[in-house]
Amino acid sequence: MGFAHVGHTWSAIHGRIGHSFARTKVLARRYVRFSLAFMNRRARGQVTVVGITGSAGKTTTKDLCAAILAGHAPVHSSRRSQNEHDAVAETVRGIGPEHRFCIVELSAGEPGYLDLPLRLARPRVAVLTMVARDHFSAFKSVEAIAREKGKLVESLPPDGTAVLNIDDPLVRAIGERCGRRVIWVGEAEGATLRLLRVRSNWPEPLTLDVEYRGIAYTVTTRLNGRQLALSVLSALGVAIALGIPLEEAIPGLMCVGSTEGRMQIVRSSNGVVFVRDDWKAPLWSIQAPFEFMRDAQAVRKVLVIGTLSDYSLSASKLYPKVARQALEIGQLVVFVGPHALRALKAGTDDPSRQLRAFPSLRDASEYLHSALRPGDLVLLKGSHKTDHLVRLVLDRERRIACWQEKCGRSNFCGVCDQLYAAASAPPVRAGTDRGFAVPPPGREVPDPAGLVVVVGLGNPEPKYADTPHNVGYRICDQLAAGAGGFWEAGPEGQLSLITGNGRTVLLFKPGVSMNRSGEPVRSFLERHGAGVDQLIVVHDDMDLPLGEVRLKREGGDAGHKGVRSVIGSLGSGQFRRIRVGVRRHGEHEEARLLVLVPFAPSERNSLGKGLSRASDMLGEMLWASRPACRGASEGTRTPTPFGT
Repeated sequence: MGFAHVGHTWSAIHGRIGHSFARTKVLARRYVRFSLAFMNRRARGQVTVVGITGSAGKTTTKDLCAAILAGHAPVHSSRRSQNEHDAVAETVRGIGPEHRFCIVELSAGEPGYLDLPLRLARPRVAVLTMVARDHFSAFKSVEAIAREKGKLVESLPPDGTAVLNIDDPLVRAIGERCGRRVIWVGEAEGATLRLLRVRSNWPEPLTLDVEYRGIAYTVTTRLNGRQLALSVLSALGVAIALGIPLEEAIPGLMCVGSTEGRMQIVRSSNGVVFVRDDWKAPLWSIQAPFEFMRDAQAVRKVLVIGTLSDYSLSASKLYPKVARQALEIGQLVVFVGPHALRALKAGTDDPSRQLRAFPSLRDASEYLHSALRPGDLVLLKGSHKTDHLVRLVLDRERRIACWQEKCGRSNFCGVCDQLYAAASAPPVRAGTDRGFAVPPPGREVPDPAGLVVVVGLGNPEPKYADTPHNVGYRICDQLAAGAGGFWEAGPEGQLSLITGNGRTVLLFKPGVSMNRSGEPVRSFLERHGAGVDQLIVVHDDMDLPLGEVRLKREGGDAGHKGVRSVIGSLGSGQFRRIRVGVRRHGEHEEARLLVLVPFAPSERNSLGKGLSRASDMLGEMLWASRPACRGASEGTRTPTPFGT
């Protein structure tokens, strides 16, 4: 029987991976791994295997089950959240002669995925927590997801037991037709273990009132979030299935704290409390942690949201929708990741609510170092494999070195050997100096309320001085020369203070390559007490013909990497920018690399006109005595005083 399974295993593995010479060693190792696992399972036939699957709550249920069963007999279980084929084989292979129970967490990420691990594990107790849209792109329907997860129940022997969520219609349908003993858990009538009441109001932990056979029990846990009540009920359902009295099972739950990345509480050394729900973030899963934050008692509530998955709306509609929901709960909402800037469309008119967005996690971490304060309760909700949001927590205690995106590693960053790989990471910045720069002799400190900051983007190396990428620098040079300003070296780059018509203007040329302009701009604004609404950015634009000038009031980066860096570091695209056309005659889209090629003599005339137009537009915006029409559209040259 065992060798028949081994042969079947080889064909299944070979068929799923596909044949290639380069993968021969991988196939051979996997064949050996599964062969040993099958033989060990056969040798340990006396062990009762509990299989756990579902769209959510698997790992927490597994940990709670292990704690309960460990009080009665030796238990072996899956490590952390390892639930894919190789992990299941390692779990089964690790069953020893001393073990009475083995708890196996099972993934069902695509059609047919459960077939092999179920033949290997041969569970006698099956737990199916719920069916939702997790992995929807692979299955195309929730019914297909339910069919795959239902295989766990179908694999039970005739005398096996299923512990099922009575409140999920898809799970209920599986149980009603399975022909096995069923322990129903949930709120609905007919539940074997019925939930009467659940509460989780931070800082109070998750507490349940349940009923079994007419007797009421109060179940206190060390968990947080009402959504984890299902895991508690499922674990107690396993105890009932195995004949363990609830009076003996319930105390075992207090041995288990939050599973990593599932409503896990992490207290930082400076008084900030993080709620890590950062394992995965399908759209259907965000409401539960949002409700937890809404009910929580905290000085200030902060929500950090990463990459969402398994949704049907377009990203441009989804992220603003989620942002509006988050702003109803938190005083500060921060989006991180490739779709973060889309969230800014939500906007907010409430001065007590802030919305920020950072495409770069590293930029988000820099911002949160100064933005978070003692007493904050911070929710981290994102997809671990995409975002690795835990780095926002780790970076507060000790500067980390790895900010790689989409590394593909499945483990959390805390156990990664790359986390502190750099020999000397900079120390954590304790706070942000929002004071003014020391002015030159004879000049007054500018009033931040009336200050305007004009940033010209470019590259500081002399060899790039006459290239299209440096028109932002050149326009700032013209403004400074026309107003009698002079350039000084600052910590972030070159700055010049000019005044006129009752207004103070700081001109700034970042001292880094254009594509890394964001961090110096953010630091410069903070050091001078200026906000995003006081900023004008001047930059080249390959989409406009040489010499043409346009005003853009706000928005995305339109493919310009320097502007993208600024938006990413500021967490906002709501600043004006002057776009100066640098596309030469005959150039096409693929000619963007020419932005670092010096201008030809024949192009000087058009270039000069463009620089003059941009300088005039800036001058009108900065010094005009009357406001321009608010209805002017992008692309017009209507004089627009800054701040209207």
